[in-house]
Amino acid sequence: MWDGFPGHFRSRVVVVLFSSFLCSLPSKFFSFAGPPGPPGLPGAIGNPGEQGAKGDPGELGLPGNKGPPGPKGEKGDKGDVSNDVLPAGAKGDQGPPGPPGPPGPPGLPGPPGGRRAKGPRQPNTFNRQCSGETCAVPNDDTLVGKAGEKISEQHSPQAESMIASIGNPTQVLKVTETFGTWMRESNRSDERIWVTEHFSGILVKEFRDRASLLNGSYSSTLLPHYFHGCGHAVHNGALFYHKGGSNTIVRFEFGKETSQMLKLENALYFDRKYLFANSKTYFNLAVDEKGLWVVYASSVDGSSMVVAQLEERTFSVSRVINTTYPKSKAGNAFIARGVLYVTDTKDMRITFAFDLLGEKQINANFNLRTSQSVLAMLSYNMRDRRLYSWEDGHLMLYPVRFLSATLNQ
Repeated sequence: MWDGFPGHFRSRVVVVLFSSFLCSLPSKFFSFAGPPGPPGLPGAIGNPGEQGAKGDPGELGLPGNKGPPGPKGEKGDKGDVSNDVLPAGAKGDQGPPGPPGPPGPPGLPGPPGGRRAKGPRQPNTFNRQCSGETCAVPNDDTLVGKAGEKISEQHSPQAESMIASIGNPTQVLKVTETFGTWMRESNRSDERIWVTEHFSGILVKEFRDRASLLNGSYSSTLLPHYFHGCGHAVHNGALFYHKGGSNTIVRFEFGKETSQMLKLENALYFDRKYLFANSKTYFNLAVDEKGLWVVYASSVDGSSMVVAQLEERTFSVSRVINTTYPKSKAGNAFIARGVLYVTDTKDMRITFAFDLLGEKQINANFNLRTSQSVLAMLSYNMRDRRLYSWEDGHLMLYPVRFLSATLNQ
């Protein structure tokens, strides 16, 4: 059939037919790789992938430029007066001795030569009735009397109730707190010991006895109000303490966990105008053979030491005695047999005494201790006739020797 066609025509027909045959075959039988075409258009954005693991933090960048100051804020409300005191820092080195002070006033006349002879009546140096030089406040280092002197019985009608000397101390325990109070009942049937730590807090620790105190076994009581200072006292099952930031004394009964409050007028209680700066104390509670007392500084003149006797049954003030002795010359104080004893500013000697029953100053000048550590607490306990003290974390006991014991020997 192809005889009548030219040869070149027949060749072309064969090529066409073969090409058609190849096109009709499935693509799996052959493939041709042509030259790469131009890039196609970008496809649609796909869904975000899963979050990868957190990488390591980068290096700290350079600080940016300082921004402009912000707008001035609104004026705040006026704050309340605070009674908080910064915690005491580490004790610094002792400073150089200061220059000698001015000469003190003339001393009081000495005792008469004969023991039974009556000497002249001494003027009340600190009452409001004296005048002139006899009213001058003596310096702690220039008061009449020396370390070994005993108190003359002519100075008080109740001389047998006065202290003749303080014995050597005994350390009961050493703790870490510089400030604190440890207290016992005057009732001999109660062996418990109560401890407050620091000069501000709300917790009281109760130890069953001295052995429990030594091994650290105690129960805790949460007070209804914060206490301030180191002048608390325990009496007849109740803790008497100063409510911080106020002129209020709190009576808290341990058994019932109830409390009463008594406000003392004309008393300093804020702005760090302490009664005793060494122990950061505004009010000092005391219990002795004559009753319940509280010592504080008068806000009338901002200086005088005042003693109020409290009626325990009604929890009220029965009378107020102004000793007129300046708190600036007092380091600490305690009351024993109705007599107030005040230490010097270094808490090393008794340099002032005041008969609270007779309301007059009496002559007293004797050593208390030789240590110069911080005396946070000093309290007389009539059950064992000892002074309880807290000295830079040392809980100490001092035996008290009264003049009556000396006269009977």
